[in-house]
Amino acid sequence: MDKHLPVSVWPEWKIVEKIGEGSFGKVYKACRTEQGTTFYSAIKVITIPSNQGELSSVRSESPNEQSVKEYFQGLVDECIQEVSTMEYFRGNSYVVSVEDYKVVEYLDDIGWDIYIRMEYLTSFMEYCAGRALSEDDVIRLGIDLCKALEYCQCQNIIHRDIKPENIFVSRFGEFKLGDFGIARELERTMSGLTKKGTYSYMAPEMYKGEAYDSRVDIYSLGIVLYKLRNHNRLPFISLEKQLITYRDKENALNKRMAGEKLPRPAEAGDAFAEVILKACAFDREERYANAEEFREALERVKTGSSSAKTVHVRKTQELEHAPGKINLQKVQHKSQQRTPQKDRKQAIQQSQMKAETEGTVIVRKNNQERPLSAKKAKKRAKKKFEPLVAAVIIMFAAVCVIVGVFIWLLRENAELQRLKQSVTETVQTAESKQLQETLEKIQTQATEISDNLNDYSWIGSEEDGKISYLKQLDDGSWQVRKILIYPSLSKDNQYEEYYYWKNELFFAYIWSDSSTSGDIKEGQQKIDRYYYDDGKLVRWIDENNRCHDNETNNDEYVSRGEKYLNRAEEYKNELNLSSDSSSENSAS
Repeated sequence: MDKHLPVSVWPEWKIVEKIGEGSFGKVYKACRTEQGTTFYSAIKVITIPSNQGELSSVRSESPNEQSVKEYFQGLVDECIQEVSTMEYFRGNSYVVSVEDYKVVEYLDDIGWDIYIRMEYLTSFMEYCAGRALSEDDVIRLGIDLCKALEYCQCQNIIHRDIKPENIFVSRFGEFKLGDFGIARELERTMSGLTKKGTYSYMAPEMYKGEAYDSRVDIYSLGIVLYKLRNHNRLPFISLEKQLITYRDKENALNKRMAGEKLPRPAEAGDAFAEVILKACAFDREERYANAEEFREALERVKTGSSSAKTVHVRKTQELEHAPGKINLQKVQHKSQQRTPQKDRKQAIQQSQMKAETEGTVIVRKNNQERPLSAKKAKKRAKKKFEPLVAAVIIMFAAVCVIVGVFIWLLRENAELQRLKQSVTETVQTAESKQLQETLEKIQTQATEISDNLNDYSWIGSEEDGKISYLKQLDDGSWQVRKILIYPSLSKDNQYEEYYYWKNELFFAYIWSDSSTSGDIKEGQQKIDRYYYDDGKLVRWIDENNRCHDNETNNDEYVSRGEKYLNRAEEYKNELNLSSDSSSENSAS
């Protein structure tokens, strides 16, 4: 592995290669393997300050180190705010999903690394390599990104940096908008205007530092579509020159910002070219008012892009292959070849249809047709139907049981992964060598338990409010490895997870979410972590992610440590592990 690759803050995710770099961070490909299946994710790392020169520059202008730290802390807070903005888009099919993020502060100097884990997608640049996009492809891209912008506008968010580098493609061929690293909520944008983004795709009003609104995203998307239908050249860039210089780009930008009329994109059809030019209008009042209006225009072009001949062929093919539809040509051809035998079959079919309308059914016996009364037919059909209903009910019940067990196992596995992550991520932050060695021991214990917990015996249920995991040793005795307490049993109406090594507590994971507290937003959690060594609390990480190490002079630290140590001991004693016979019976 490349020695320059960073270490992932998620233990289960291993960074394998660097896949991109921009002005706002580096992006890496990461993978994890679970039960023989490999999953991929993208991890973006943003470093603040970005380099030593930036830190030195701020120091030279600041009176003391505290003010320097506060300055960069403000940038970190802004970045976190940007990441939290992505919570609005989770589950949206046309926006890159952010799965998780973590902030790691340096201990030896002023600095932070912000890790953002996102769904792994193909970059648009990679997607286009060696591929010629048709007009329909470009229109579809425009429609997908308009859908993303529609959602942005509903949330009062302006992306401000739409360009090919920030477009991604799913494995299903959907185009997605990503990298909201410089996005801002509209209200904040209007109060403090800033000139950010990429000049090549930037709207004139934004370039000039004037007030702007969401129509800057309409303009940028229009320029992207323009380039894709103009031999991959921006407006005012010569289509004849092979080598494009910096001066060529600068001149083209100046013409755009001066309001010169854009030439028609060379490869776009008339209708599509008209839509693109309207989106790229110099005066924002002449552009589409919003993303929905832009999308509808693109959809009209898409609908009218096929010729009548193509539509006719498609309809014919649908008739030939679609179930329940009739191919008229085939019917006409077969009617000319009808035989007396086929006429007889048709007569039988007609008699069956007639009988059905009159409340009788035609049955066939020994090649003879005879009518059966509707009552008898219904009775006969009921006899045939009853076993089928019973079979369906049994199958449905079996499926429900299987799905229930599967969901429970998934939930348990997620808890195990969370344990490994929570314990592992804190080891490297230990300031003293002694503490680090202690935490490494705890990490080893946690890893062994989490990797094997599903193989241990367990008793209890969520309904009872408690599940205990036990391991039987070679001598027949039992040891407790984990006790999970649900809010229904917890004295504090929260989840309590206690992990034991040789029947002694070494880690307590106490957490709550929106289901247990009305003060917590959906999808968020409040977590307290307690690390013990030989019955002594060595580290407490509180709900604000503040770390407390061996703070014997801290009353809150001491009381909390004793509180959860006593609770863990209480829950363990309830198992009565001292009696081999009773514990063996309970764990079986």
